[in-house]
Amino acid sequence: MANFDFESGRRYMAEGDIVEGIRCLLASLDLDPDYVPAYIELFKAYKQAWVESSDPDVLDQMRKVAVAGLKREADAAQREFLQKGLDLTEEWIIELDYSGEA
Repeated sequence: MANFDFESGRRYMAEGDIVEGIRCLLASLDLDPDYVPAYIELFKAYKQAWVESSDPDVLDQMRKVAVAGLKREADAAQREFLQKGLDLTEEWIIELDYSGEA
């Protein structure tokens, strides 16, 4: 079941407003913490924030979102997306650790 905050978050992201997109997607998960599409969209939003900011704290949020989404009842495609996202995030975290930037 989708909700208003989820749809608003997707709209804000499409418009390029990452901060409001993340805020709405987080609110969506507050309303329905088992709604896997919200975890996927939130992961994408944090990934975009990481690309734009290179803030290591964003990587931590990406990891948390992927792990939380994987704990829900996701279909095969959703699980694959979240697992690949988690793997990529962990690779980036390791790269930061080795480069001394973290």
